[in-house]
Amino acid sequence: MTENPGSTGPWFVALPDRPSAAPVARRLRDHIGFTLTHASGRPWVVGRAPDGTTGAACAVHARHGTTALLVTGTHTLTSGRLADWARRIRHPADLDALAASLTGSAHLVASVDGAIRVQGTVSGVRRVFTATVDGHTLAADRADLLAALAGAPLDPVRLTARLLAMTPSSLTEPVWRGIDLVPADSCLLIAPDGGARTRTWWQPPPQELDRAQGGPALARALTEAVAARVAPHAVVGSDLSGGLDSTPLSFLAAEATGRAAGRLVTVRIGVADPAHDDHVWAARAQELLDGDHITHTVFTPGELPDMFQDVARPVTGLDEPTRWIRPVARLRETARRLAEAGARVHLTGHGGDEVLAVKPSYLHDLSRRRPRLAREHLAGQRALRRWPLAAVLRALADRRPYGTWLAAETGALTSPFPPASEPLFGWEYPLRLPPWVTADAASGLADEMRRRAAHAEPYAPTRSAHTTLDLARQLGAAVRLAETVTATSGAVLQAPYLDDRVLEACLAVLPEERSSPWTYKPLMVEAMRGTMPEGSLRRATKGEFSDDFFRGRQRHRGQLAELFDQPLLAGLGLIDAATLRRMALDAYPPGLPWGALDSAMAVENWLRARDRWDLAPATPEPTMTTQKEPHRVSQPG
Repeated sequence: MTENPGSTGPWFVALPDRPSAAPVARRLRDHIGFTLTHASGRPWVVGRAPDGTTGAACAVHARHGTTALLVTGTHTLTSGRLADWARRIRHPADLDALAASLTGSAHLVASVDGAIRVQGTVSGVRRVFTATVDGHTLAADRADLLAALAGAPLDPVRLTARLLAMTPSSLTEPVWRGIDLVPADSCLLIAPDGGARTRTWWQPPPQELDRAQGGPALARALTEAVAARVAPHAVVGSDLSGGLDSTPLSFLAAEATGRAAGRLVTVRIGVADPAHDDHVWAARAQELLDGDHITHTVFTPGELPDMFQDVARPVTGLDEPTRWIRPVARLRETARRLAEAGARVHLTGHGGDEVLAVKPSYLHDLSRRRPRLAREHLAGQRALRRWPLAAVLRALADRRPYGTWLAAETGALTSPFPPASEPLFGWEYPLRLPPWVTADAASGLADEMRRRAAHAEPYAPTRSAHTTLDLARQLGAAVRLAETVTATSGAVLQAPYLDDRVLEACLAVLPEERSSPWTYKPLMVEAMRGTMPEGSLRRATKGEFSDDFFRGRQRHRGQLAELFDQPLLAGLGLIDAATLRRMALDAYPPGLPWGALDSAMAVENWLRARDRWDLAPATPEPTMTTQKEPHRVSQPG
């Protein structure tokens, strides 16, 4: 197993302002690239700042009196602007305004009179983990580091949750016992006396705008999100599939790189499926994206690694299983190719499906708020999706609050996945375990879910907004890990659609204005008027990649066989190895989403690749008080 995952990538740990916390920092001394201190001179944040491998990523620190601030990740803050904020902060709650103003995707860490505040992003691309180590509450951006410091064992129930066909964001917790995730809408507060709590600082905006009002707001947010990733004179890569997620990013990136005297390299992956129409729309967009600073790259079918290629090869450097295990070889190779072209950032359209449109559960909300309009939308959706009327009426009649709904899903964990003809109007996608999960593992997860259901609260008052946030956070967890994978290979993957300001702009629009049976992604169409040519905005189809999936699975059955030969999951008592091998290689159950196989591959690969932090033993050395500024990678914006 590979040691010291943090030795090359960025990480941080925040420590309370107490003399007795210093030995914890000393255990990390062999890995520390920077040390920041509280006003007392005691260690506040230790870690390794972004070192240039992540393009526009940077760490900026400022101090004024007894207030110290650190912003690390992708953002547009300068040291001077952060110093202005530091002068205005009198209490940790004052940081709400700073957090709400950040463009990009970054962690915010503060020390105010010895009190600590740590937070990530609403989408979960930047996560904050916490644990008690030697009696002290710590915060970090890597769960495995806290697990190493605390000597925490793996938690079989949390691992089982990762085997769900689709794991909701509430269950994508650290897989170690005693290592917890700070909710994405909250900050962790650690008082000078060591007491700790979380506080909700973010609420979803009211859904009240129509698309004519919301379109310009989305355009502004997305323009700023792209610009935050374009450093002066930089080369930036961008997906250009021709769809209404990646194509707008490419047009915005063309403008941003032009202003920054940089270059844009667009990439498209060719698909062998003759029914696929991405290439038609991408070619039209390429013709309209002209400029001496723009280069278009098309990877022909077979030029990049297949799906499933290298799934048995341990993916190191990750602190949790990656949902994107199936395309991991393709992610790496694309990052390498873009780096060869000079790019250090790769803009992806991932996240657009989650935040631009609304899942069918919006009809459940709409039927109570605007019944007449709901009937029209239901008629259109039924025509598109072929829902039986009786099934629609049953789904509409379900008025269970989130906790009650979750308790009912607990009782259905081992039931078959609902058929494709059934409308899914629930708070989240159905929670189902695949047949290879053992009865004991399923029972343990059910017990935990029942316990949570008793006090569970939704992310937002309506099902549609809750589902949007849940899906965005599921994807945010995947993008977070993909950043790590691609940063070690070349151009780092970045998902502007998952930036907090972009997410807010989408959530502020009425769900029936974001989705329509008659118009594809109408909010994006409205947002890009005047930026993208009308011809590119007329697309009403989406690329379908099942051919890519089946070809890859057939070609790389050997990888699946190797991965599931004597699986570690079976040794933990979580799966039946024979059932998993048979279904993965030969008889996959009809109706079971392919995501269930992805989950099994992801967890098994992670268990085999699990990194170890080589920590120094605590020694009675003098307390570290030296303050170093974090290395600044670049100055975007």
